[in-house]
Amino acid sequence: FMFMQVEILFIDKNVTISNLVATAKTFLQLLFGKNDLDIRLRPSYFPFVEPGVEVDISCIFCTSGCSVCKTTGWIELGGAGLMHPNVLISCNIDPEEYSGFAFGFGLTRLAMLRYGISDIRLLHSNKIDFLKQF
Repeated sequence: FMFMQVEILFIDKNVTISNLVATAKTFLQLLFGKNDLDIRLRPSYFPFVEPGVEVDISCIFCTSGCSVCKTTGWIELGGAGLMHPNVLISCNIDPEEYSGFAFGFGLTRLAMLRYGISDIRLLHSNKIDFLKQF
């Protein structure tokens, strides 16, 4: 019934997919406190970016597969990509001079993974014993 997302948008000269990968990896490594955290990108479609990708992280709970990663070793986090030139044009930004990237991750998904919460409904409850943990 509700979805909250953290969005990151970066626009500058000569921005590439490498900048997106480095930013996403650094952000997620710091969030989960794991310097060995890997990310992977899978092609996907999102209307405001081109190319669009899904961002996955290596499982933070196992090394060989568990119920959280469905025995794949990877957890899907969200979408990303390079800004579509039409988006830049609509913001009066010259896509011949500037480029950028964007990505978005669900806040509840990040919180559940970060704190080992097993049921998303707990985040929308008023259970004081649960909330006191944080």
